[in-house]
Amino acid sequence: MPMKSRTSDEEAAAAPSGEDRLSVLPDDALLHVLSLLPSEDAVRTCVLAQRWRHLWRSVPALRVARDGSQWWSVRKLNSFVTQFLARRDGRSPLRECDIGCFPFGIGLDDASDDDLFRFAKRWIRRSVSRCQARVLKVSVYTNERRLELTTMRLVSRHLTTVDLYQVELDDPTLDLSSCPALEDLEMNSCSIAGGKIILPSVKCLRIIGCDFYIIPRARVSAPNVVSLMLSESGGFTPLFESMPSLATAFVRFDDGCDEKCSRSYFGDCGDGRCDGCYGNLYFEDDEDDQCVLLEGLSAATKLELIAPPEVFVCRKDLKLCPTFSKLKTLLLNEWCVAADFSTLIYFLQHSPILEKLSLQLDKVPEPVIEANGRYNPREGSLVSKNLKLVEIKCRKDEMVHKLLSLLNACGVPSDKIAIQEMSSCCSEKFSFEQKKTDTVEVPSTF
Repeated sequence: MPMKSRTSDEEAAAAPSGEDRLSVLPDDALLHVLSLLPSEDAVRTCVLAQRWRHLWRSVPALRVARDGSQWWSVRKLNSFVTQFLARRDGRSPLRECDIGCFPFGIGLDDASDDDLFRFAKRWIRRSVSRCQARVLKVSVYTNERRLELTTMRLVSRHLTTVDLYQVELDDPTLDLSSCPALEDLEMNSCSIAGGKIILPSVKCLRIIGCDFYIIPRARVSAPNVVSLMLSESGGFTPLFESMPSLATAFVRFDDGCDEKCSRSYFGDCGDGRCDGCYGNLYFEDDEDDQCVLLEGLSAATKLELIAPPEVFVCRKDLKLCPTFSKLKTLLLNEWCVAADFSTLIYFLQHSPILEKLSLQLDKVPEPVIEANGRYNPREGSLVSKNLKLVEIKCRKDEMVHKLLSLLNACGVPSDKIAIQEMSSCCSEKFSFEQKKTDTVEVPSTF
């Protein structure tokens, strides 16, 4: 069979010297590609050709990736990272430091968990202070323990982003004021025991699955936060101080929250066997006159509050009458219709420029449904004149009729109410996580 002739495209793709396509790229492009690789792989490229010999020294990222899929040596890893940082070209700032060491078995040397954690702290300190890292991502833990950043204070004029996963933060005060350029902070699955969290420059704050088992509760000072996520945290909800720049906030409670009770609306059932109400007594003297959460969220223009009906944190805050003067978009789930709809009524009456209200209602517990019917909106009370849509996603049950009556009594006309019957409702998801295929629009005479 005769050989096929090469096309003009194939000829153009091949470099005259027979080099690969990567080799004809400019240095900046190659460095970007190398920065996406684990650092050990980036260093190995030094044997490819003369041009590649020292290229790794200018790679703007340190990436350490170890997991439990294979045996590996802690001491050899430390030797490599130490040499990598020492031999880098000091004229090239380190854009990112990403250290990920997950559960493993120690078999190739006699290093302990303490050795791994001590080495990891050294890598972090060197990357941040000497190499001027802008992005720091840390996830270092073993089968028994997590990295403790108790005695390590971050100090950097260059650090803009910090992501912490499975980290112990046990200092009495978590103070990041020595990182004036830090704007993006995520703490995921961390244990936070400090009573004070100071984040003066942070604009985007995400606290996901973290534990706050401390009395009195932690206080968060983040006056420049624009976007907040507080999701599925355990223990006692931290108290958020004023956030005047806040634009969007998403808050989701789950069963990990200790401040819940199935018998009491405000967490005061009086039963000593109730962990939620009994634990809440520790805060009575000093914090009864302070909003834990809603005052800090009151400047938001978009707000999503998701919680099981028995969580009383937000309902208790409403006793102190916060006003949501900038709120335009609000999403709530069934916690707002517990007992007598008073929580929902409160939001309608204290959000003067509200434009859209979304309610995602799963099946409400039977005792809560039985308590309905006691609501009594103030005579002549009106909702926001800017209200354009009330969107209700729910299952078909008697509560919807009561809800429609309430909305009409509060001044919401039926033509502004859209009801979607949910075939499988999951109210604890984000609003934008809901699958459109799960909804069927029905008229408001549902």
